[in-house]
Amino acid sequence: MVTQVLVAAPISNSFQRFLEEKNYELIPYEEVEFEKPSLAGICGIITSNKLILEAPTLQKFQNLKWIARLGSGMEIIDAAYCDAHQIKYYSSPAGIANSVAEHAMGMLLSLLHNIHSSNNEIQNGQWIREPNRGIELEGLTVGIIGYGHTGSCFAQKLCAFTKRILVYDKYKTRFGNETIQECDVAALQKECDIISFHVPLNEETRHYYTDDFSSKMAKNHILVNTSRGAVADTAAILKGLQSGKIIGACLDVLEEEKSIHQLFQTENHIVKQLLQQKVILTPHIAGYSCNAIEKMSDELMQQLKDNLILT
Repeated sequence: MVTQVLVAAPISNSFQRFLEEKNYELIPYEEVEFEKPSLAGICGIITSNKLILEAPTLQKFQNLKWIARLGSGMEIIDAAYCDAHQIKYYSSPAGIANSVAEHAMGMLLSLLHNIHSSNNEIQNGQWIREPNRGIELEGLTVGIIGYGHTGSCFAQKLCAFTKRILVYDKYKTRFGNETIQECDVAALQKECDIISFHVPLNEETRHYYTDDFSSKMAKNHILVNTSRGAVADTAAILKGLQSGKIIGACLDVLEEEKSIHQLFQTENHIVKQLLQQKVILTPHIAGYSCNAIEKMSDELMQQLKDNLILT
C-alpha cells in the first residue's frame, strides 16, 4: 500500500522534499474525496484551520498514525479520539510566536498613533492633524493574559516601548523580572491600560472577555486579541466600544469568522458596527507570515523526527 500524507495547509519546500524523500505521496486537500475507501492509504495529516479533525472525520482514516498542526491551537483536533486510537498529534506554537507578536505590536502602535485611520483619511482627500494626535505606549501599563510562546514573545517586544508589563498565566509562575511582573487577573483589571490575550481556546477561555470582565476594568482600556475569536465576546466588545469603556480594539480574530462572508451580505452586521468604532481588524493573519510557514514546517518536521514518526 502506498503511504500517503494529506496536506491541508501550506508547508515549506524543505518539508515537502523531506516527505517525498521518505517515499510519502503527498495528497492535496482539494483532491481528497472523503467518502472514498482510498483514505485507507493516508497515514499522516498536515493541517491548519482548514480541516477540522473531529471524531466523525478522523474515523474515515483507518490507518492514520499522526497529525501535524501548523499553528498553536489544538481545538481543531479531537485529542480524546486520537489518544484512544494511538494517533500522535503535534503543533507548532513556536513557529508563529514572532509573527503574532510583531502583528500585535503593529496593530497596537497603529491604533495608538492613528496611523491606519489617518492614512484612510488621506486616501479620501482629508489632511487632518489635531484629532490624530497619538498616545505614546511608553507611559502605559500593558496586561498580558497567557504567557506561552506568543504571550512571552509579545512581552519581550513590549519591553522596548514600556517599562510596566503585567502578566497573568494560570499555569505558569516565576517568570517575572524587573519589567515583566507576574500578577493575578484582579491586578490586571485594576492597573492596565491595555489587555492582550494570548491563550488557547478551551472551556476555560471561551468568552474570557465579557461585559463582566470589562466592567471590572478600572480604566478605559484598549483590547488586543490575536488568539481565538471566541476568547472575547463580540457583543461585549461592541458594547464596550460604544460606551467608551473600550477606547480601541486590535482584533485579528472574531468568533464570527466561520460565517464572515454571510455576515458581509447582511445589513448592519456586527462586524460593520465594529468597524464604525476605533478598531483595527485583520483576517486572522497574525501568525500567517511567509517566515512563519517556514518556521512551523521546521518545527513540525523536527518533532516528527524526534518521535521517530519520520525516519
